[in-house]
Amino acid sequence: MGLYFEEFVVGDTLHTRGRTIGEGDITTYAGLIGDWTPIHVDEHFASATPFGTRIAHGTLTLSVAVGLMAQMNLFDGTVIGLINMSWSFSKPVKIGDTVYAHITPLEKRLTSKPGRGIVKLEIKTTNQGGVEVCKGIHDVMVLTRES
Repeated sequence: MGLYFEEFVVGDTLHTRGRTIGEGDITTYAGLIGDWTPIHVDEHFASATPFGTRIAHGTLTLSVAVGLMAQMNLFDGTVIGLINMSWSFSKPVKIGDTVYAHITPLEKRLTSKPGRGIVKLEIKTTNQGGVEVCKGIHDVMVLTRES
């Protein structure tokens, strides 16, 4: 069972395990969303860019961070829905990089409807060197214990 509203502790950071990004991840993701931009899928093209190689889609990295968070079962059976999100991307993720998500509740509040609350989460994603590659804010509605 996931965490109830009351169990999220503002300021306490949870850390996920790592996930290494492979070529198959990028190719599968490109096919899924239809984004075949050369920086992601064409090594010859990408080798001439400032990154020197292909990089993962920013939204792939975001999705992997969300997946790592989901693997922690934080919301299993307690989530009502994602209310809002915003993300920024600061560094590229290359094939072979391992990413980790660090989830910190920033604030929480009860809603006007009984049995539910909103938790504002900061999700920082770092690579194997501890360098932040992206971060986001998710406002998630979850059940309270009394629901």
